[in-house]
Amino acid sequence: MKNAVLAATALMLMAGPLLAVDADSGKELYDDVQIERDYQGEHRTDISCETCHDTAFYERSDRKVTTYAKLEAQVEGCNTNLDVGWFPEDVADVAAYMNREYYKFAKSAE
Repeated sequence: MKNAVLAATALMLMAGPLLAVDADSGKELYDDVQIERDYQGEHRTDISCETCHDTAFYERSDRKVTTYAKLEAQVEGCNTNLDVGWFPEDVADVAAYMNREYYKFAKSAE
């Protein structure tokens, strides 16, 4: 029984860092996006998040993203549709960065 408790405790301690998000890492990931693709009829090698979304896009009053969960889903949508290549923890970090800078959603309110 004691070994089972120790094993469970060890697993929980190891999972802690996996659950933490890092907005600073998210900013780096966001800033480093550079995708090669056709955009508005032109082949480009410098597509970034701001190619489609300038900062006013995130701050507009009629935005569709109204919760932290929707923000994470939107970031994952861009990741998937543009084949950015972020892992789930990267998506979480980018969402944390965007939330810190633009959205200011309370994660616990969901």
